Amino acid sequence: MARDVSAGTEVELKLAADPETLERLWQAPPFRSDDAATPKIKQLENTYYDTADLRLRKRGLAFRIRRDGTRFIQTVKTGDDTAAGLFSRGEWEGEVPTAEPQLDVIDDPEIRAALGLILPGELRPIFTTRVHREVLKVNGTDSLGRLKVIEAAFDRGVIEAAGAEQPLSEIELELVEGTPRALFDLALALQDIAPTQLETRSKSARGYALATGRRPAWHTAKPLDLKPQTKTDNALAAVLETCLLHWTANEAAAFDGSDPEGVHQLRVGLRRFRSALSVFRELLPEDHYTWLNGEARWALASLGPARDWDVFLAELLSPLEKERPEDEDLAVLRKAAERRRDEAYDQVRETLSDPRYTRFLLRLGGWLEDRSWHCAALTPAQAVWLDQPLITLANKLLTKRHRKTLKLGRNFDKLSIEKRHEVRLAVKKMRYTTEFFRSLYAAKTEKPYLKAMRGLQESLGHLNDVAVAETLLAELTGPGAGRRPAGLQQAAGKVIGWYAYGVLSFEPEMRQNWKAFAKTDPFWTKKLK
Repeated sequence: MARDVSAGTEVELKLAADPETLERLWQAPPFRSDDAATPKIKQLENTYYDTADLRLRKRGLAFRIRRDGTRFIQTVKTGDDTAAGLFSRGEWEGEVPTAEPQLDVIDDPEIRAALGLILPGELRPIFTTRVHREVLKVNGTDSLGRLKVIEAAFDRGVIEAAGAEQPLSEIELELVEGTPRALFDLALALQDIAPTQLETRSKSARGYALATGRRPAWHTAKPLDLKPQTKTDNALAAVLETCLLHWTANEAAAFDGSDPEGVHQLRVGLRRFRSALSVFRELLPEDHYTWLNGEARWALASLGPARDWDVFLAELLSPLEKERPEDEDLAVLRKAAERRRDEAYDQVRETLSDPRYTRFLLRLGGWLEDRSWHCAALTPAQAVWLDQPLITLANKLLTKRHRKTLKLGRNFDKLSIEKRHEVRLAVKKMRYTTEFFRSLYAAKTEKPYLKAMRGLQESLGHLNDVAVAETLLAELTGPGAGRRPAGLQQAAGKVIGWYAYGVLSFEPEMRQNWKAFAKTDPFWTKKLK
């Protein structure tokens, strides 16, 4: 079932766009239809408070006092994560006499407990937002005929912190009545008029980043906590939503590009999403699978070169440079590779700004919120499976993928590089599937299996990195590379020669890792949780 709005909960979708695009959308339907309400215009000044050590931020809280005309509104929000692009947060709000924090008026026990002990005078201003806001409500029905009321706020202004400013230009769509699907429907309708981008960071997150000067952080996947008797339908929604949260949480870090882990985690999230689609493929209408997999594959292909050049520079070229610190040819290669990496990160930013990417996220968000796989194309057999306990499907899939991996790796010592690449892909899928379902089984029973699988994956991953490096070097030095600086060809030969020898010396360890994995007992044949 889709989520409904509950008291004390704020459900929002944020769309970022330049001021010209905001004005174009403000003048367009449904905001300028004959039955549209009269908009309200506000000048808002929001000051966010925290302790000197930013304890509230660390606890996932945002403490704000808003000046709205002559009124002061104190607000505390809990949680800053998004799911399917939505901000769904607990909220306490009340009027206070001045712009100074008034902790004693907060009467919500959960909010008080979350705030913890704060001494008088500890809270201090951290950053401020100054916003020109135009607000109106959109009434009607969503794409499934359900009643909806959405408050649309067009915000133009700045975030100010530590003497710096950052422009703010976005639309907040807040659900007043109905289901979150209505937010995605409206956002998609706006996307048809002018391109926007889904904003996955709250104003408070952006304000703290500006105040502290920290680059956007990267994030690993949050662990799933599924139960053996969880319905497969609920598990499907939870797994796909976790994958979506993982990759969108890394968009800002990937766009920034200062830490290679940002684009890496973004790609891992997308790969986990495609793996999850594969896990549940037999339970999805085929056209739904084709659409989702195709869009995720497109995004991955666009992001791949940046990750490849990051790996080449950090994990392949750097070790050789340490061994040959005075080698001028390698210095030439580094400059050429860094130039290609910069171009690849331009491609990352283009992809994340592409209307196709935004449309994918919005369609996917609505699809997840409404569990749209329950449609006319769903077969009776699929419906039965979706209603089964997850453990039944998990045992079946884990066994199937484990057997396939063992089959592909048979006679591992004699396998070609191409066949080992197939084994690597199978191991990667096996690892993702294991991560999805590991919470179903008794704690620690999976550790020996995961340890053996990770060792093998690292071995095969290194082999793949070397193969990718050969492709990248061919791009730099091949016939279509254009004019090549002196020493580039020689440097490429040194890298290939160095790692060709390294792969040979690494062979015994790789074979041993395969044997360790092949003889490790599957954990899902043991006790359940």
